[in-house]
Amino acid sequence: YQNEEAEALLHSSKMMNKMLKFGLTMTLLVIICSCQYGVINACLTVDTLSGSNFYFGILFDSLSLLITIALLGLFTNMSFEAVQIFGGMPFLLMIFFSTTFSPGAGVEVIKNLRYLFARFYLWCMVPGYGELMEGCPENNTVLYLILASMTVPILFVCYKGVKALCNKAKGAKAMTSRRESMKTYEFAELQLELFGQKALRNLKHIGSVANLEKLAGSLHSMENNSEIGAEIDADEEKKSECSV
Repeated sequence: YQNEEAEALLHSSKMMNKMLKFGLTMTLLVIICSCQYGVINACLTVDTLSGSNFYFGILFDSLSLLITIALLGLFTNMSFEAVQIFGGMPFLLMIFFSTTFSPGAGVEVIKNLRYLFARFYLWCMVPGYGELMEGCPENNTVLYLILASMTVPILFVCYKGVKALCNKAKGAKAMTSRRESMKTYEFAELQLELFGQKALRNLKHIGSVANLEKLAGSLHSMENNSEIGAEIDADEEKKSECSV
């Protein structure tokens, strides 16, 4: 679908089409979060959730929950249903592990997974609640929030990078095996039969293991035999015409 749409919109690259859609999605996310931040501060009677820290906290908290759907929908070949299921996993996991946000709640070791969710750090920033939270960082809370929100994009980029390297290695291996098969005697003989003298230069370039001089000599003799045969056929045709 992405490939056909890119061709229909006359984009020079399918990746450019996907990046434009991703940029549009991120722009809409920023606009929505800005509206959310404005409405929150307009409804509050006290100035407790204002400032750049809370703005970026709300922005990256929403980003951590929605960016998975955008990445899977644009940069993978997954079906719509699969994108909805796997794209919603960060939100579902955040709901499941939100019980560990409370002081003293959660099973040991497992409750440490709360540090992977940006929502935990956002609660640590809320006045009146941050003091009651357990395990909140003493400083640089916004930085930890941003890093937690970028966990899925970083893992996705690493996955795509490893996949690209594996595909490149497979392609290089296939190219090597193809070049080796082009060096065989059978391939050289077939090329000479199909293209004649023109194939000799290509065979020398790829480093064929066949005896090219011997093949060239046999090809020359075959050409001479064909010329002699053509001359004999021409003489027979003349004789038949004269007899008529």
